[in-house]
Amino acid sequence: MADIEKVKKWGADNLTGILAIVAGLILLGITYKIIINLILFSVGLALIYFGLTKLKITVVTAFMDKIFAKIKKFLSV
Repeated sequence: MADIEKVKKWGADNLTGILAIVAGLILLGITYKIIINLILFSVGLALIYFGLTKLKITVVTAFMDKIFAKIKKFLSV
């Protein structure tokens, strides 16, 4: 009887894992445009920051540093 219980648990664990993977893939398929837009937005912000630092505009970069620090603090809590 112990073998049947092991098989049931193994089957349930694997079925749960497969369902989680499929659900994750479906959600990624639905939201891939949003994910790509977030990546492009982040790259855009990084390029703006990089350009401002190269131009040595410290007033704006200091402001952006403060904003990034506040966001980082907010997300870490």
